[in-house]
Amino acid sequence: MRQSIGYLRPLLLRIGIVLLVLTALRWLFFVVHRHAFSGYAWTDLLQAAVQGLRFDAMTGVIANAPLILLHLLPLPWRAARWYDRMLFMLFITVNGFLLLLCCIDLPLFGFIGKRLTIDVLNQADAGLRELPVSMVRYWWATLAFIAGMSALVFGWRRVPSPVRGTFPALGRQMVVMIPVLGLFLLAGRGGWQYQGLSPAHAHDHVPVALAPLVTNSAFTFGYSLAVPRFIERRYMSDAELDRLCPLPYKLERDSTDQKRNVVILMVESMGREYLSAISGEAAYMPFLDSLCGRSLVLTNAFANSEGSPKGNCAVLAGIPSFTEEAFMHTPYAGNRVEGLGTRLKELGYTTSYMHGGLNGEFKFDSFSKACGFDTYYGKDEFGDDRFYDGHWGIYDEEFLQFAAERMSDMPEPFATCIFTLTTHDPFPVPPRYKGQFPKGTQEIHESLGYADLAIRRFFGRASREPWYANTLFVITADHTFKYNDHPAWYMNPAGRFAVPIIFFTPDGSLHGADSAVAQQLDILPSILDLVGYDGRINAFGRSVFRSDRPGRAVIQLGGLYKLIEGDRMILFDGERRKGLHAYKTDTLFAHDLAQRELETAAAMELQLKAFIQRHADALVNNRLAAP
Repeated sequence: MRQSIGYLRPLLLRIGIVLLVLTALRWLFFVVHRHAFSGYAWTDLLQAAVQGLRFDAMTGVIANAPLILLHLLPLPWRAARWYDRMLFMLFITVNGFLLLLCCIDLPLFGFIGKRLTIDVLNQADAGLRELPVSMVRYWWATLAFIAGMSALVFGWRRVPSPVRGTFPALGRQMVVMIPVLGLFLLAGRGGWQYQGLSPAHAHDHVPVALAPLVTNSAFTFGYSLAVPRFIERRYMSDAELDRLCPLPYKLERDSTDQKRNVVILMVESMGREYLSAISGEAAYMPFLDSLCGRSLVLTNAFANSEGSPKGNCAVLAGIPSFTEEAFMHTPYAGNRVEGLGTRLKELGYTTSYMHGGLNGEFKFDSFSKACGFDTYYGKDEFGDDRFYDGHWGIYDEEFLQFAAERMSDMPEPFATCIFTLTTHDPFPVPPRYKGQFPKGTQEIHESLGYADLAIRRFFGRASREPWYANTLFVITADHTFKYNDHPAWYMNPAGRFAVPIIFFTPDGSLHGADSAVAQQLDILPSILDLVGYDGRINAFGRSVFRSDRPGRAVIQLGGLYKLIEGDRMILFDGERRKGLHAYKTDTLFAHDLAQRELETAAAMELQLKAFIQRHADALVNNRLAAP
């Protein structure tokens, strides 16, 4: 057993050297860019460093996986000198590359404001051309690389090589190897959390601005290699782009604005068709139908995506869904976002995000933190598995009551986003309610009735609280339900994204119906407008309470881009126009109007190209949020 462990000790020490080098680079990164992290307590900085160890460990273990296996596998030549030299060359090559990435990013971060990702390869030609000048100009980064390489070489040589002599029995070697591999596997995914680490997890335990201090550049670069590449399209000049799709958006406080509490209720899969008050279809949510009669209802509103993570991105950060993966799963997840919670905190709001699902699910906890929602409440915080639905999390009724209780403990004004989950496949309804709601024609229909009951009881509980009267409620969906048979219109390229957006205030100050085109991207600026935010933000949408931008909706699914404006929808695949349709009346999208309405088609195609290019520019150059 002693001989078996003897092969483990050098491995642990050598991986430890890598972690020490990455930690040293983190503090050098902090010193170089300390202005970006000024104003934070030393405890925040220490927490960033501690959390950074998870990212460093994951980086070191994944990059050195071949080295780890070659150290541990019970090969007969493991003690040979040539084998040790081969391991040394592998160690220096792999970790020298990690070190190079981190040292390149030491000066580069100051230009792009984010950790290194694969998009740096787009600048490879210029980087190689300027390399000699850069090595002199940023001599401290060059020196850091030389020092780091020296530390790797010196550390390897100071660590004793694996023991030589007779091999212990194979069984004894396996007793050591298997649990050690398990520990390395745990380190390689970054811990016990629900999903492996991503750049979005950097926001979990530190202020958002410190996230770059938590990650390391080798990690963000490697992560960007593992996700689908994002194509940065350029269709027009910067001047034309600014004319067609300006990103800065100015909000000014006026006399009608009130600093109300804000509660966003995102109802899983609640398409517009399920609210009879809006769609005229069969009624499955009678309470929300009644609430529509006392609210401002956007009757021609659309989701910007097909999935829950992307819905969160649109509502909480105003991010279009032009990447196949949701923003928090892309290499750009570490970028600053125009977080609703962040802007509301500027007005003194307390912020929280509540989702009864498994903690870590879809990175909602990490992303909500990046959007400025400081406190996260999930299944773990609810703390009572008697109400676990066996699939996704806590049943809506109990979790919404829990949410109302938590909000009653919050200082006012507060802002909370609550995301329900019971209306998600397989649509579990508590046994005590079986048979009480119409089963309808879709699998989701019965659970919609249950969700409506849960929402009614939530409002009943909230109405007895002192904060209720001064609260703005915004009710929408993350996306629509896409399976089973639907009324024909809700299955076409427009209708499948049709969701309700409802603004309700108990005092009745918001009421009526607005049939202009609206989208989830409009929710963030509209809320800020209503509560009296005064300043400039970056927004792809608009405040629905102003007429400074046209009503539009932009959507991407499977590489097909869509723009809805007025009573027309244009389809575009990134290269070619795929059709112009009267989406309200042409249910089957059978009639392409592009040739008959050339001017409209050309104008809408150009506008959609501007959205695509603006989104790409904002991602690549870290401009989603206003300075």
